[in-house]
Amino acid sequence: MPLIGVRELREQAAEVLRRVREEKAEYVITYQGHPIAVILPVDGEVVEAAIVHAGRQSVVGGWEAYGRVAEQLRQDWPAKRRSQATLDEIRR
Repeated sequence: MPLIGVRELREQAAEVLRRVREEKAEYVITYQGHPIAVILPVDGEVVEAAIVHAGRQSVVGGWEAYGRVAEQLRQDWPAKRRSQATLDEIRR
């Protein structure tokens, strides 16, 4: 995997990215001679599927958290307390 300095990357970004895209080239990015990052080609379909999957998990997790909070509120809510009365107090 070839090394490429930050300055060189800045000057040749379009060419480097073309090689990554077309030739599946990989680079180690260096700053003052020390490795700081890696540029790797990715499979667009795999990445897109992973993003969609992560988004779905986030939505599912959010609804599960909402359900837990709603259940806790139901359990802790005073038996004779109307929710409308609480909303009216909050608005005042």
